[in-house]
Amino acid sequence: MQAWQFKLIKALAFIHKMDGLSDGDFRDYYEKQHAPLASSLLSLEGYERNYVNSELNPLYKSLGSISIFKYQSMESLDVVGKQMSSNAGDILRNDEIKFMNVLKNYFVLTQSDQLTEMEFNKKIFYSARDMENLNLLDSYDGIKKISDNLVIEPNEIFGIAEYGITKEASLDTLEHLTQEHPQAIITSCVF
Repeated sequence: MQAWQFKLIKALAFIHKMDGLSDGDFRDYYEKQHAPLASSLLSLEGYERNYVNSELNPLYKSLGSISIFKYQSMESLDVVGKQMSSNAGDILRNDEIKFMNVLKNYFVLTQSDQLTEMEFNKKIFYSARDMENLNLLDSYDGIKKISDNLVIEPNEIFGIAEYGITKEASLDTLEHLTQEHPQAIITSCVF
């Protein structure tokens, strides 16, 4: 794991499944085909996939993954942008249409202080329109804030709070959280 000792630029990509594709088939293709291909073609400094279980997240049935691309600087992001404008980008876009609903995909560019160096197998993402809502889940036992992910460019979203689910989290707590905040997205993470 690379330790991030400064503000990160993070692109959070909200990637939707191709219509009719199961959560499992989406994850299998992404992990066995697309992620290795992307890693071989792009200069990625940090790349993780956070898979959405559509049964746990009924508001987000078509969302397959919140993929996070981490960059040390805007210059690093520009390098990947140039690579995506080349033949490498064409290869990746041709692969994306095999398992993604590309028209629904979008990304949010953020600036982030990493609040912990811990890695988590399960995460929660929570979009907030203001600073108060960015901290709305902080009081729940068993989850630890990773980052606020403050949106860089003007957007209706102020930030996307990112939490790790610890071993101390109880099923009751998570059920209570999702009942009170159905827009919270619970994911399983692959680095």
